[in-house]
Amino acid sequence: MPQSADLDVIGQRQPRLDGAEKCSGRSVFADDVDLPGMLCGKILRSPHAHARILSIDTSKAEALPGVKAVITAEHAQGIMSSRRGGETVFAEDLVTYKGREVAGVAALDELTAEKALQLIEVEYEELPAVLIMRHALKDGAPLVQADKPGNIWSVDLDRYGEPEQAFENAELIFEEKLSTSVTHNLFAEFHVAVVDFTLPKKLTLWTPTQTGLLMQHALGPAFGLSVSQVQIIHLNTGGAFSGRGGVRPHHFIAAMLSRKTQRPVKIFAAGDEEFLMCRALGENDYILRAALDKDGTLKAFDMVADMDGGAFPSEVGYFGWMAGLCNSWVFPLEGNKLRRRVVMTNTRPHFLPHGGMMLTTNAAIMQLCTKIAKSLGRDPIDFLRQNAIEAGHKGLSGEVFASCGLKECLDTVRRESGWDDKYGKLDDYHGIGVGIGAMASGAKGAFTHDTSAALVKVGEDGIVTLYTGIPDMGQGTHTTMAMITAEVLGIRAEQVNLVAGDTDLTPIDIGAFAQRGTVQTGNAVRNAALDARSQLAKSAAWHLETDADKLVFRRGKIYAKDKPDKTLDFAKVVYGTLHSEEGRFVMGRGFYNSPVEIKTSSWSFGAQVAEVKIDRETGVVSVLRVTVAHDIGRAINPLACEGQIDGQVFSAMSQLLYEEVLSDEGMYLNPSRLEYKQPRTYEMPEISHHLIETIDPYGPFGAKEIGEGIVVTTGGAIASAIFDALGGVYMHRVPMSPWRILRAVRAKERMEATKAKAAA
Repeated sequence: MPQSADLDVIGQRQPRLDGAEKCSGRSVFADDVDLPGMLCGKILRSPHAHARILSIDTSKAEALPGVKAVITAEHAQGIMSSRRGGETVFAEDLVTYKGREVAGVAALDELTAEKALQLIEVEYEELPAVLIMRHALKDGAPLVQADKPGNIWSVDLDRYGEPEQAFENAELIFEEKLSTSVTHNLFAEFHVAVVDFTLPKKLTLWTPTQTGLLMQHALGPAFGLSVSQVQIIHLNTGGAFSGRGGVRPHHFIAAMLSRKTQRPVKIFAAGDEEFLMCRALGENDYILRAALDKDGTLKAFDMVADMDGGAFPSEVGYFGWMAGLCNSWVFPLEGNKLRRRVVMTNTRPHFLPHGGMMLTTNAAIMQLCTKIAKSLGRDPIDFLRQNAIEAGHKGLSGEVFASCGLKECLDTVRRESGWDDKYGKLDDYHGIGVGIGAMASGAKGAFTHDTSAALVKVGEDGIVTLYTGIPDMGQGTHTTMAMITAEVLGIRAEQVNLVAGDTDLTPIDIGAFAQRGTVQTGNAVRNAALDARSQLAKSAAWHLETDADKLVFRRGKIYAKDKPDKTLDFAKVVYGTLHSEEGRFVMGRGFYNSPVEIKTSSWSFGAQVAEVKIDRETGVVSVLRVTVAHDIGRAINPLACEGQIDGQVFSAMSQLLYEEVLSDEGMYLNPSRLEYKQPRTYEMPEISHHLIETIDPYGPFGAKEIGEGIVVTTGGAIASAIFDALGGVYMHRVPMSPWRILRAVRAKERMEATKAKAAA
């Protein structure tokens, strides 16, 4: 990728600034926090999927030497772990899923805490449970919550444009269905919470999270504290993948135990318990219809979705709209409709997997598009390109796509994958498929505001300190922010230190989700750096006898545009500014709250081609190659972008082909990373990276996201390739695990045998 002549830092292949720290094992994570006098916290969980609590006797546990506190629902009156969904921290008189929190203990050590849990006597009256969504929908099924007849949590309609008219006038209608399985977010770092609540008006929490701010807003009211009295410290975070976006019961329990014992408390979950605490995708069922003309012009989509929200489905109900939007972001439709019903079951609460719900729905859409193209005798890339949007397009729900390189992405993957030499020419069970996708960079509209703020402090030696509240969960956000700062000030990225991850020290930031980091936080950082530069420019302009707006900050020097030979050293200007008669200390401030809604954010677009082989004897799918072209706006750090692509391709493969939490009567059968399958290193495909730059008007230096836009598109490409390898057999279930693929292979063989017999 050519480097812009006007940029020195942006566009460079910058290694992570914290790379040496991470590789050497010096990085500190929440579980590394060890406070004086800290106790071990443990949670007693229900062994039943549905039961009435008749009594709880904690006396034996409380009498055990080394136990400092035992708490139950009576100690948590009025504390809700989910304000929208009525979820209390502890079960009060009813448990509604296996793993539901019943009691908490704090003890001097883990062994004592575990023994205390065994001494708590709980008398249950077991009740009939509904563990599968289709069973929950049957007439007369047991109710998860008495006030939710039919186990229906919510019914919503998302309707844009004129979908009914489009279907009525359509020349062709295609229909397919797809179902998902229960998943885990598969982050590397287990759930952990360390709380110091020993002062009456100060709660400090160390935990891996995507958003310190939203945690402050949840914990503060629960304990009668203001936002500023809650300090969230998120150190290095070992991944999130949509799994750390909120406060969970263990955070509240650790806080209550710390307050009661007047000592810090750590709760760490590993193994089986970690899977009980995770809230990822549930068993959703989708029926998808597409309306189009005979020339291949797509007119509308109609999706009907039943979504398993588990025992407390409020988050699925709130974010369920994601499932039906991804098609209207890439196609210029006349109508789009999603009818969604959130269903309650006696299972853990569900939320979002990596990619939201859009990876699986895009797998359904891209398979369907390939099926349509095949039925029309069209090349799938030609079909998608015919229907692809362009820059300036206005979407059905108000989106304005200011920049869009979707067609260029399609052209790139066609060329670089060797598509024309392979499509329709490969052997049986060897397939090639294409997928497209889009993603917004930001969350405004989903939340009241999408604000990020930043501070840039310039030390007298020219070393810059950037204060930001955005977490880095492994994606390299902090290095990106340092590069933006360095570019504005004309210095090297290595001259920028970061202070991040502590709400007491850093300015406001909504958090690291909805692909908002580069655009929202990046713009705030850029504005803060510009503010600092303008302060330095006043001093430099006086020395250079020119106007401040004529100055250039570049490569550690400051000079006038029309007199590039007369330069000042950046560090000396900073020193002189501080030690001048005025004694000005340089501190830049910046914030950014997108002037546009989520509907008109910075949108990334992408196209991918995947090539797969299927073992017809075992059903195992081998992904051979994935060619990725992603409209990134501008690549701040191409090296990090390529790393993101590799990681997202891995995640998409994992979800589409491997990941499934298996259970029997509500008991998980594979609750560990040994049993819960994911791709191994040698199964990774050859990945070809192509970064398409369209220079977005909203992003810092024109940049857009390169996160979930990739994973959503990969899912569609691999699903389409499997469809092709199977000779047009549509896969109706994710994950497309070997036994399901093998069943499709046998169906294909029977179909071919029937055709051969008929022709004979």
